Parts: sequence; structure tokens; C-alpha cells
Amino acid sequence: MPVLAMFLAAMLWSSSIIGSKLAVLELAITEVVAGRFLFAAAMMWGVVLLTRQPIHLGQARRPLLMGMLDPGLVSLFLVWGLHHTSAVNAAVFWALMPVIMPLAARLVLREAVNPAVVAGAVLAFAGAIVLMLANQASGEGNLFGDMLTICGVMCGVASALLARRVAQQQGRPMVTTAWQMTMALVVGSLALVLLEQPATSLEHVSRGPLGLLAYLGLIATAGPFFLLNYALRRMPVGQASLYSSLVGPLSVPLAVLVLGETMQAMELAAIAIVMLGVFLPSLIERVDFSRFQRRPQMAEDPPLASLSFVVFDTETTGLHPSDGDRIVQIAGVRIVDGIIRRDQIFNELVHPGRSIPAASTKFHGIIDQHVADKRSIGPVLRDFHGFCGDSVLVAHNAAFDMRFLELAQSDGAPAFIQPVLDTLLLSAVLEPDAKGHDLDALVDRHDARLPEADRHTALGDSLATAEVFLTLLTLAKDAKTLGQLINLSYKARRFRRLQKRY
Repeated sequence: MPVLAMFLAAMLWSSSIIGSKLAVLELAITEVVAGRFLFAAAMMWGVVLLTRQPIHLGQARRPLLMGMLDPGLVSLFLVWGLHHTSAVNAAVFWALMPVIMPLAARLVLREAVNPAVVAGAVLAFAGAIVLMLANQASGEGNLFGDMLTICGVMCGVASALLARRVAQQQGRPMVTTAWQMTMALVVGSLALVLLEQPATSLEHVSRGPLGLLAYLGLIATAGPFFLLNYALRRMPVGQASLYSSLVGPLSVPLAVLVLGETMQAMELAAIAIVMLGVFLPSLIERVDFSRFQRRPQMAEDPPLASLSFVVFDTETTGLHPSDGDRIVQIAGVRIVDGIIRRDQIFNELVHPGRSIPAASTKFHGIIDQHVADKRSIGPVLRDFHGFCGDSVLVAHNAAFDMRFLELAQSDGAPAFIQPVLDTLLLSAVLEPDAKGHDLDALVDRHDARLPEADRHTALGDSLATAEVFLTLLTLAKDAKTLGQLINLSYKARRFRRLQKRY
């Protein structure tokens, strides 16, 4: 559903660009901006009241700030820019958002940046420059209008970063969208009064422009923002921003068909360069290079007998770390000299910044009240990182847990760069004829039994995994060093491919 929501949002945003270009031909710029938000805010509050959505004034501050940025300032800059430049230029600049977004997330949220994203940003920027030059040569572009559009894109980036936090912590996309449209209406009304008063009142405008304003407000503005706020509850902002790359390809043919804008060969080439830059990171990520890569070589390959291990597990709000699920509990136990040290345990509940679904509570028993007064993931993982020290990390289906730790870096968590061993992969290689390799199967097979009350808790599963791990070490007789054990786990190719979904 989040994917479908974002695709529909991209279609509506594309039509919004063309509709705005048509509207400014007959109405003042600020009239278009304020008029569309009047329709949008009225509709969203009507839906909120009809569906009896809870409204908390204390949670309005950030949605109002979002609304001031996007669609408030974004629409003002975009419509103003469209008054001077072509819809083709505006559409392609908007398609740069998925390239700019990861870079902004790195600066603001301290998220890691994929080198492919940097390459895509450079390529897309080069294509945008070519497009501007081509459009200026054909008389359809304008540098001032292009710069206004870029300002709108940057406001959209800032709003999207904030929207992700609001979606995770507050939910209720209808109420969030209603607050957004309200502040956008305030921005548009101030612009209407202070910047550009229309030459004639709306009462004397023909039904055509009024109908266009109604479409822009009710469908092409409120619609995509509701869909975006809905999708961001389940989808990271970087992934959601990729769908804005569809705005360019969808808007260009509309501009040619509806507005009669021309398309030159150089412009087509420039658009292709921009689109290639936008899609480059996702294209690279879809290619499985692992079959061409050598396994990492360790500068030192310590013997297993000299190492300490921290076996850990997490409980979460769901099974999709890249779609917004978060940790609600993390626990770990240390293994030293082949002994599980039950006196050296880390165990802490975590406030996930969002509600815990009932389906997840049935699994691990943790409800919102249990974590209401707990710390957020950043400081908890800083303490856990200190607990781990230079020990080797061990987990069952480690890719799942490590993905949660990686995503938590945007919340101030440290990077976990310790070597990692996975009991799922080791079992798949060492016990190829076994019927199952999930933790329950391993616990039963190796008689690593715990009290039933301890199962499916982070601490209970950490202790169970620790017992399983020690048993698997006895089966890996030929692996005497850490590097040999890691290389052994690399042979579980089928499970490693399945883990890529995280």
C-alpha cells in the first residue's frame, strides 16, 4: 500500500504542475496559491470532523511548520517560478529531490551516504544545467524562474525530513495533512495580501479558473500530501522521495500535450541525464555485486579461543526496519572463555517514537505503556555499544537486527563496526540436512531450553542464541579463527540472498 500511495501521489503532483501553469495564465500567482489551499484545508478538516479523528493542539506545532514549508512556501516558489520558466524545467528540478534528500539527511540526521547517491547527484545536476541552457536557447526557460523552483525544492526537502519524524511519532495522517493545509493557507493568504493583490476579485473570475483551483486544492494538493503522510508511517523518507523522480517523466508529456510546450532533442537528452542520475543509486543497489566480490580479508585473524562474544537480540514494532519499524527492547549477554556470563547482561526497553502494533505485542508482550517513560534508541545504543566494546557480535538472523542498529544512527546511535556472526547462516552450513534453521528449531534441536516465559523476549532469545552458538562452535571443528568462521557462514548463499530484503 505505501508503494501504491506514493505512485498515486507522484501522478497528482505531476498534474499539479501543469494545472498551476494553466492557472497563472488567468489568475494572479498568489491567488492560485491561496485559492488551492482554501479548498484543500476546507476538505481535510471536513474529513477529520466526519471521521471523528482525535485532535491534540500540543501536537500541531511540527505539522504547522511542515505546512509553512511544504506546501506553503513550496507552492509559492513553484507557482512564481512557473510564471517565469517552463513546466519542463520545473518538473525536472523537482525530480532532483530524491538525489538531494540523502545528502540533506546526512547533514541533518547524520545518516550514511551511499557513494552511488553522490554520483547520481553530480550526474543529475549536470543534466539540469544542460536542460536550463537548452530551454533558454529555445526561449522557454528563465534563470530567475529556475532559481525560484530550486528554492521550492529545498523547502520540500526540509519539510520531508520533518514529516518523517511526525509520521513515526504521531501518526494520524488526516490530522497532520489538515494542519499542513491550514498553515499553507495562512502563507498563501499573507502572500495574497502583502505581495500581489489580484486585479479583480474571485467573484468576477470565470468558472474555468475556479474549477481549476478546486481541482488543484481538493485533489492535486490535499490528495498527494495525505498519501505522503500515510506512506511515511511505513516507508523511510529516502525511499519515499524516490517517487518524486516520477514527477518529471509524468509532467513532460503533459506539458507537451496540454500546454503545447515544445521538446527539442537537446532537452530530451538533458532529461535523460537527469533521470539517469536520479535512478542511478537504486539501479546500483538492485545489482547483486556480491558474486564478484571477494570475502573481506582481516588484517588480523584472531583465534576463536582468544575472543569474547556478545550475543544479542532485539524486539521491534514490526518486521520491516526499512519501512519505519523500530526497536522496543534490546538485550545481550557476554560469552567469555566458552562460558555464558549471566552476570554480564545488558537488557533495556526502548521508546520507539511510535505506537506498538497489536500484532507485534502478541509476539513479544510489550505495549505502549511499558515503554512510555523509557529512553529513546540513541542513548540506549550508546550504552549498548559500550557494553559490547571490542567483542564479536552474535545474533540469529543478524542482518535483521543489524539493519535496525544501522538505521538508528540517524537518532544519534553509534556505528557498530565489530565483526558479526550469524547463527542462522552457521546452522544452514553446518546442518544442511536439518528441517529448520529458525531459532525455535535450533533451540529444540540442541536442547537449549529456557522457561517458556523467557521466549520471544530480547533477553530470553539472547540466552537461547548463546547456547545454540556454543553448540554450533563444536560442530565447526575446522574453523579455528574468526576469519575461518566468517568465511564458513558465507557459504549459506540462499539465506544471505533472503537477508538482502532488510
